[in-house]
Amino acid sequence: MTCEHIGCSSNKFSMCKNHCRKYVCLEHLIEHGDIFIHDFSNLIDHLDKSTSNLTEEANNATAQIIERRQRELDRINRMYDEEEEEIRKRLTFAEAANNLLNDKQNQLTISRQQDECHVEQHDLEQLKFYAIEIKKSFVKKEEKPITICKIEDNIRKTYVCPLTRPNVFGIKSEHNIRLDCDGSTYMKYYLTKHFEYYHRMLPTCAIRLRDAVINDQLSQETKLFSDNEIILNQEYHFDCPLTDSKNIFGARSTISTLMHIPCTKKQITFPSMINHLRLYHKMKSDVARKIVEALKNKSLHSDLILFNKNQHLGTGSKKK
Repeated sequence: MTCEHIGCSSNKFSMCKNHCRKYVCLEHLIEHGDIFIHDFSNLIDHLDKSTSNLTEEANNATAQIIERRQRELDRINRMYDEEEEEIRKRLTFAEAANNLLNDKQNQLTISRQQDECHVEQHDLEQLKFYAIEIKKSFVKKEEKPITICKIEDNIRKTYVCPLTRPNVFGIKSEHNIRLDCDGSTYMKYYLTKHFEYYHRMLPTCAIRLRDAVINDQLSQETKLFSDNEIILNQEYHFDCPLTDSKNIFGARSTISTLMHIPCTKKQITFPSMINHLRLYHKMKSDVARKIVEALKNKSLHSDLILFNKNQHLGTGSKKK
């Protein structure tokens, strides 16, 4: 019986169990196995990036909620402090007015008992002053309602990403950032991260563009960036550093606990790198973080010693 691969007349060798479920020759069995591994690897990479984006989004959301909660608590505390201070002032004023009132009532009582006036024009002016101030205090209270529970609108406000086409704020195709956004809306914090992670902008440029968008005072035709200005974050993509099959930054005897070593994956986004190391290479989380931190600090090179010779790098057991 011949190989079931199209155009092949060789004798069949075995069933291709993982790929096409056909009986094929040895050559096509190996070829189909390579295709399956390639497709499987691509799927892992896709899931790696998706997982990284999901993790990043969740972490950003958590950070924003914590920041917003603290901001709201600080604002509420300030408002309570202001209200309490105002109440203390009014209470002090009321006590002073009450003491003055008791004093003047005593003077009036003595005047009536002795049939002799013990009050003067000055006493009358004092009473008028306190009466006017008390009236003004009530007016101020009515004009300034307590807004403890009011949520600031700008915290929830969203902004549209303008990078749906070239020639926006001076950004051209030659700047090499992504200009294919669908015009989604983002809150202020997320808008900055969107410019950095999706459009691959340098952090300083992302903040400049974000400020222009949220201020809403500049036309999109305004040239915010010059033609020769570097906007693209050229250090956003990295090749996988696990290229040596015998030495991984000092560790030698436990390399077999990892998968896909040496690695030839290139142009991996920085936020995805830690998940690439953990999921694709089955590396322990603390080990992956150490490598990514060195990569971030630009201190990673082939001779760098990060681990002991016998340090366990992978989540699996050592192959014999």
